[in-house]
Amino acid sequence: MRRRTNLSKEIQVTVIKRTGVMNGRTVAASGDEKQTGEVVLAHDITETLLTTLLKNGLADSAFCGGRGECGRCLVQYRTAAPMPTALERKRLAPQQLRHGYRLACVSRPKNNCTIQVAFVETPSTPIVTEVINLSEKNDGSAPYEKKPINWETYDAEKKVFEGIIAVDLGTTTIAMQLREKQSGEVADTYCELNPQRSYGADVLSRIQASCAGEKDTLQEHVVGVLERGVRQFRENFYKITSDILNISCMCIAGNTTMVHLLMGFDVSTLGRSPFAPVTLELLTENKEGEFPVYIVPGISSFVGGDIVAGLYALSMLKDNFAGNSMLIDLGTNGEIVARAGDRMAATATAAGPAFEGGASANLIGTDMVAVMDRLRREHIIDETGLMCSPYFEEGIKICEKKTAQGIEAGEEGQFLLQKEDVRRLQLAKAAVRAGVEILWKILGQTTCDQIWLAGGFGYYLDVEAAFAIGLLPGQMRGKVKAAGNTSLEGAYRIGRDLLDGIISREKFEEILRKIKVINLAQEDAFAQLYVGYMNLEES
Repeated sequence: MRRRTNLSKEIQVTVIKRTGVMNGRTVAASGDEKQTGEVVLAHDITETLLTTLLKNGLADSAFCGGRGECGRCLVQYRTAAPMPTALERKRLAPQQLRHGYRLACVSRPKNNCTIQVAFVETPSTPIVTEVINLSEKNDGSAPYEKKPINWETYDAEKKVFEGIIAVDLGTTTIAMQLREKQSGEVADTYCELNPQRSYGADVLSRIQASCAGEKDTLQEHVVGVLERGVRQFRENFYKITSDILNISCMCIAGNTTMVHLLMGFDVSTLGRSPFAPVTLELLTENKEGEFPVYIVPGISSFVGGDIVAGLYALSMLKDNFAGNSMLIDLGTNGEIVARAGDRMAATATAAGPAFEGGASANLIGTDMVAVMDRLRREHIIDETGLMCSPYFEEGIKICEKKTAQGIEAGEEGQFLLQKEDVRRLQLAKAAVRAGVEILWKILGQTTCDQIWLAGGFGYYLDVEAAFAIGLLPGQMRGKVKAAGNTSLEGAYRIGRDLLDGIISREKFEEILRKIKVINLAQEDAFAQLYVGYMNLEES
């Protein structure tokens, strides 16, 4: 019998630093490292290069979960470059391969080597905590406003500050606010990128990591963020006032996968058909001596508690709701919920990195929409998404820069947009637009009174550009409003109303049972609508 041998072997990988900073992280150096600007790492040849970079803090995340799909983890081998894999030959240009460029997530060096990290920098992710004025006395047309407490006029005679912590648990970002229980005024805000992103940017990557033995670590990542947020709230509060801070509850709104990972549930069934969750119920954690924690219930595996919180904030779950409205939340998934009278329907569409601009474009989604509109108007891209020569093969260097308000003139070659990025956006926007159409028809409507855009995408979106490329229906001009972080606002309101007995578990179950969940792939009209809305033109 042949003896089995351990194939594990360590080599040395010398990583050249970029002026003391690598991938946006400052790298501590000592001795000769300060002079040479290099870090020497021990690398197990049975693992990928990205695994070693992540372990040593020289990479922030595996954007696509290490599947080689996004192309962001670019490195250049200065010496001993391994042969490119089939995936790298497909993803990288021949000239890049000849100059030693590889993808760290699939590259497995076998000999001592020197590399230069050349990661495509992830676009900065704006964390939106603002929400439109949604008070009962306002019709929703008021501008965005934070409602911070004015500590100079704060009533010190209260002695006890009754607070609620609202949490928007997102796949990319986590936002927390300490709110005054009755008024909803904001006492403090804490935001952080979701540390689970080191396992990938999308929920599928997190599901795979959890099933591969990382369940506890994924849970600890989010629990750590929540603990840091609570600690900041307590510390800052006692710096400002001598009153007693009483946290009445924490209420968390997140998509179904994020909630499962937080609770330590088995997520294996969320990653395969029929995509069954462990539970969608309202969850309550109430440990002795601590404030209660509520987890907002979900509608389906793909339409979670963050959307339910948004519906709650927009009063779309009220029994006396009048008219017909739609809530759209675009991210790695596009969730859509429509209500007409007492009928409601919900669906979700997969968007992947499309609204984040893909790897080569390096644009946040709102900028991607604005760029598509401009390139169409300048006839660089036609309505089918085809780039004119010579851009078809080489891509388009976008001479612009990102701002919170959109796109402005900038240095030449700031972004490189390739045909694959355009195609991904077309596929995602066609699915969203078809989903909007199908929900309207299911509810017996041809249009609606109001479309609410939730989250950061809606907050920064150039609505006219969205109309121009067909992401939103043209007949809805004047009826589309960005609502801001309705998940955060809804979490506060649900926590308050649960404490006051205005809403209950039974009432939530009754309301959510009325929402019809639509699987677009099973709708006869979807394929035709999907193809029909593929073009970059108003529809």
